[in-house]
Amino acid sequence: MMPGTPAARWQDAVQNLLDIHRPEQAERLVRQQLALNPQDVFAHILLSFALYQQSRLEGAREVAQQALALNPTASEAFYVLFLVEDQAGQAPARAGALREALRLQPFNPKYLAAQAQLHLHQNQPAAAQQTAARGLANYPSHAGCLIALANALHEQQRWPDLAPVLQQLVAAHPTMPKAHQLLGREAMRLQYYAAAQTHFQEVLRLAPTDATALHGASQAIRRQLWIGRAAVWLDNYLTFISEGTKQGKLRAWGHFLLILIPLSLLCIPILLFMGFEAVYWRLHPQVRRLRNRPDQALPYAQQTFWRYGPVAAFTLLLLAWLTGIFWLLVWLGVPESSLGPGLTGGLTTVAMAIWAAFKHASEQPLPEKSPLGKVLAAALALALSITCASWSATWPYGPLGILGLTSWAGFIVFRRARAAA
Repeated sequence: MMPGTPAARWQDAVQNLLDIHRPEQAERLVRQQLALNPQDVFAHILLSFALYQQSRLEGAREVAQQALALNPTASEAFYVLFLVEDQAGQAPARAGALREALRLQPFNPKYLAAQAQLHLHQNQPAAAQQTAARGLANYPSHAGCLIALANALHEQQRWPDLAPVLQQLVAAHPTMPKAHQLLGREAMRLQYYAAAQTHFQEVLRLAPTDATALHGASQAIRRQLWIGRAAVWLDNYLTFISEGTKQGKLRAWGHFLLILIPLSLLCIPILLFMGFEAVYWRLHPQVRRLRNRPDQALPYAQQTFWRYGPVAAFTLLLLAWLTGIFWLLVWLGVPESSLGPGLTGGLTTVAMAIWAAFKHASEQPLPEKSPLGKVLAAALALALSITCASWSATWPYGPLGILGLTSWAGFIVFRRARAAA
């Protein structure tokens, strides 16, 4: 097909529309061509890809199969079918479509890059490395193969081999967001946080809505602050203990027993420190500019309250309930001296549970309603619980009533949480 012919022009126009993610316009243009030439195999392939970009998977699959019915050796139709089945989560059909595409064109770097990514998803980084290297043998600057190779080397922790691959990728594709994202990830691993921030901000310049780059840039800023580094270390250490004890690791249990008493004594200051660091970091001017928030405005304060308010309310409710429990044990005649070990272990467990709840809340979508009412009610419950436990004139009905009320409220919270899950 000669450049400049009508057929070449419409195909170029469709390709450009697909490249800039305007599949609806591409679909209209392809359907006009198919009305003139319904046997055009390449038009079917382009239409299938346009439907795939719109997540209309059934239509994309049907059109790709029509292209293969017209030409069973159309490897690109098999490739589009692979993309469709991959998004649909059909692993056997996905593997079969890619296998057929590679059978027809075994040296196509795009197909080899897809095969390498498939190996990575299957936790086979060595196979991914070999497949990507095959694609690069004839096309040394192919972006997909270089990205797959970099990810394979990263998974295998082959750090000396990774650096030249990343440099080759960014040299061949200096305006590709993924290249700078991988460089940012490697800089974070090497603890070059200023360089990592630069790379992630370059990704945001090229792709302003990239959520991974936004997270990476904000984390790089966080680790350039001493308070952020301390909080990250503490978070990683507590995660190691929490996850390790769940998995029965002796080392994690050893650390847990070692810090049991200090953690119980310092649980409240630690929680306050982590809460302060989280707010301080997110309100940092550089982080605010990353999120396109003006420095003088404080919308994040409201968002922080909405996000962590339910957890704070539950924490206050839990403390109110524990106050009633300890009062009940003393009232029943349990010696105060014997409560020491239980109090230590209980406070440690509560501190780690609260920390895990705050961490979970940070990963959830922002609630749609203000938790102010819940926080005030929980704070009132805690105040009443402490007052009743301390004021003997209210014994025994006051503390018991507050204990029953907080137990009922806790039951409601757990039932709603299970229903939401």
